[in-house]
Amino acid sequence: MNKYIHSFLIAMISSLLMVACVDSYMGVEQVKTNSVKPEKITIKEIIPKSGALEIYFTLPKGNPNITQVVASYVNKQGEKVEFTVSRYSAFILVEGLTGTEQVTVELVCIDSSGNKSDVTVVKAAPLTSPIELALNTMKVQPAFGGIKVEWKNERANPFIIHVLVEDSLQKGVVSFMEDPYKTIYTTDSVNTFAYIRQYPSVEKKFGFSVSDKWGNRTDTLISFLTPYKEEEIDYSHIKAVTFYNPTIYAGSRDYGIYGVNPTTGIQNDGNAHGTAHVPQTIFNNIRTGNQFYGYKFVKNLSDSDPANRIIVHNYYLTFDMNMNVRLSRVLIYPRTGLVYTYKRSSPKRFRIWGTNDANNERWKKFPETWTLIGEYVGKDPVDTDNLTPEEIEYFNNNQEYSISEGNVNPDAHPTESFRYMRLQLMETYNKNEAFYTINEFQMYGEVLEYY
Repeated sequence: MNKYIHSFLIAMISSLLMVACVDSYMGVEQVKTNSVKPEKITIKEIIPKSGALEIYFTLPKGNPNITQVVASYVNKQGEKVEFTVSRYSAFILVEGLTGTEQVTVELVCIDSSGNKSDVTVVKAAPLTSPIELALNTMKVQPAFGGIKVEWKNERANPFIIHVLVEDSLQKGVVSFMEDPYKTIYTTDSVNTFAYIRQYPSVEKKFGFSVSDKWGNRTDTLISFLTPYKEEEIDYSHIKAVTFYNPTIYAGSRDYGIYGVNPTTGIQNDGNAHGTAHVPQTIFNNIRTGNQFYGYKFVKNLSDSDPANRIIVHNYYLTFDMNMNVRLSRVLIYPRTGLVYTYKRSSPKRFRIWGTNDANNERWKKFPETWTLIGEYVGKDPVDTDNLTPEEIEYFNNNQEYSISEGNVNPDAHPTESFRYMRLQLMETYNKNEAFYTINEFQMYGEVLEYY
C-alpha cells in the first residue's frame, strides 16, 4: 500500500511542476510574442559619403520592443546587400555603392517578436566610391626594372589593385591577363604607391583595376610602358678600399687617436670586429648569421668617467665598384634575430656618397669633392615590443630604399652615376649601441661601364 501512495505523490508533484512551468522555466520568464508589426521608421537626414549613404532616422514612438533597424539595396551584380544597427543607434551607414547615380535603399525596423515594419524607401546618390577615386587618380609611369603605380586613398579605405600584363601562354599566342603575384593590397592613406617588377626594358602592355570587399570592380586602366633598364649589381666587381684607413680590432676605439686622418682631416673608415666581419662581407650574398660588425668611434674613451665618453655615430665604409653605376634602389638585410629587429645595432639612417676617376682629390678631400647620392631613414614599427609578422618580414627581407623617392635630403643628387662609393652609417635603432651590424647591402641599377 505504501508503495502505491509513494508513486501517487510523485505523479502529483510532477504534474504541479509542469503546470508551474507554463510561464517560466527554472525561474526564467518565457518571452511573450505577438504578430503586430511595428510602425515605419521616419527618415531625418541623408548624408552622401564616398561610396556610401549615412542615413539618420527616428524610431516609432511608444514601442519599446523594437530591437534593430535593417537597410538593404540590390547591388549592380543583382545581389541583396544588408546593414543592421541596434535600436540605440541614430543612423545607419550603407556602404558598397559605386557611381554617383541615385540608388534605392529600403529600411525596416524589427521588434523582439521578429515582426518587420512596412518598408521606408530612400532614394539618394552617393559620392564617388573609394575604388573609383583610386582609379581616377591613378598614375602609371616607367621605373627601374618595371613600373611605378600611384593612387589616392585619403580615408585609408581597404581595397585591392589588380595588375594585368601580357603573357605568352604558348608559342605565338599572347594573352592579356591578371597576374595574381603582382596584386596590391592597401589600407594606407600615406604610402599610396607601389613598384611592379621585374620586367625587361621593352615596351609592354599593363592594365590596372580596383576592387573592394563588396565585390565591386572598376574598369581597367590600360597603359603601354617601357621600364627603365635595371639589373642587380654584381658583387664580384666590388672591392673594399683602404684609403681611409679602416682597422680591425675587437672593440671600440678612441676617436682622438683613430678617428681622423691628421693630414687630411677626414674621418677614417670604421673599425671592424674581426676579419670575418669586415666591410667586404656586406657584398658576399650571405643574409644569415653574423656578417659585417663594426664599432663606432668613442670620444674620450680612455676617460675613467664613463659619463664623459661620447659615441660618434657616423661610421664610414668605402668601396671601389669597378663600374660606373647609377643606382635605382638598395635593400638592407640586417643581422637576423628578434633582438636586432628594429633594435640594437641595425642601421636606421644612412647616406650614400659617390665619385669617379675625374675627382683627383677623392682621397684627400671629403665630402666637398664627393656627391651625396641620397640619405635614407628606416621605418619604425607601431609597437617595438609587439611586432606584427608583417613588420618582421619587411624588416628582415623587404627593407627596400628607392634611391630617388626614398631620399630625404634635398641636397642629394640621386640620379648621378659613380665609381667609388662611401657608405655613411649615421644612426642605429638603439642610439646607445656602440656598433653597427649588416648582413647584406643589395643594390640594383644601371651599369653604364665596367672597369
